[in-house]
Amino acid sequence: MRMPRFFRRPRPAAILAAGAAVVILAGASVAVTPDTTPAAAPRPARTATVNDTATADIVGAYNAGWIAGVADLGDGTKPTAPKATGDANHPGTVAWADGWIDGQADALGDDNRDGIVDEDESGWDCRTMGNRQCGTPPQCRGEIEFADVCATVADRPAYAWTDEDGTPHSVANGRELLAQIDAKPGTEEFAAALFALDTQWVQHNEN
Repeated sequence: MRMPRFFRRPRPAAILAAGAAVVILAGASVAVTPDTTPAAAPRPARTATVNDTATADIVGAYNAGWIAGVADLGDGTKPTAPKATGDANHPGTVAWADGWIDGQADALGDDNRDGIVDEDESGWDCRTMGNRQCGTPPQCRGEIEFADVCATVADRPAYAWTDEDGTPHSVANGRELLAQIDAKPGTEEFAAALFALDTQWVQHNEN
């Protein structure tokens, strides 16, 4: 069960002030008490035990998980798994785990929460991710109508395939292939060659 997104996430600046946040099992109640002192605090606990479904406590559990998740991530670039004790299906435990996941996703810029920062997400940095090339590929400058297709072709790596009689074929990377097109971007001839390259890739890599 995933909690709906009506919780208010703590601001990043609150992380240093909040410090450790632990959800403590005490009979049928939950105590979620972040350390509000300005002094540096130890890393938040990575475990939680929850046994109360009161709305305020569920929100507190979520916020505690958010803080703990961000702290556990640190300077890392890959999300870490939440570690909560107790009934995994209990609303409070689920809220704490959801907070952990959402906190790390917010820190990484993983907008769709799938554990991977894609090029169209806020956490993408073209200087350090993917092929580390930013902006429009030079081979595509001038192509307006099919600029997205051109950029897709340009980013594809070299590949190889073997035909039915066993003859191997090697294909250069996308930028090299685009540079070999004997037509200017923006013309019908360039567009035709562009779609031919795209079709060739699909035939040998996605079918």
